[in-house]
Amino acid sequence: MSVKFISRLLALGLVVGLMNIVFFYITNELEQVWYWSALLYYIILGLVIGKRSHNAIANDSNSAFFLGIMSGTGIRMLFSIIFIAIYLIVSDIKSNIFVGYYLFLYLLFTIFEIYELVHKLRTEKNTNKDNATS
Repeated sequence: MSVKFISRLLALGLVVGLMNIVFFYITNELEQVWYWSALLYYIILGLVIGKRSHNAIANDSNSAFFLGIMSGTGIRMLFSIIFIAIYLIVSDIKSNIFVGYYLFLYLLFTIFEIYELVHKLRTEKNTNKDNATS
C-alpha cells in the first residue's frame, strides 16, 4: 500500500473531522462519541480494505483481482451494517441525524476507494505492464 493512499485517506478523515467540529459547534449534538467512533471506524476500515485492494491490483490473475475488489466492497458493506446495528441496539437516543451522517460516511469512503482504485489502475495501464483485460 502506498504512502499516497494512506496520506489521502488521513486527509479525508481530517476534513471530515473538521466538519464534525463545525457541526457540533452549531448543533450541540448529545452523542458526539458515536460520530467520532464512526469516523475512526471508516478510516481503519479504509486502511484494511485499501491494503486488500492494492494487493488485488498487484496480482496478475484477473479472477484474483475481481475477487479482491468485490470482496472488499462486500466487507465494507457488511461491517457497516454491523456498526449501525450496534448503534441502534446500544444507544439510548436513536438519532436520524447520526444515521444520515453514517450513510454519508459510507458513501464518501466508498467513493474515495473507487477513485483510488481507478487512479491506481490508470497508472498501471500507462506503464508497460501487460494488461490482459484491455
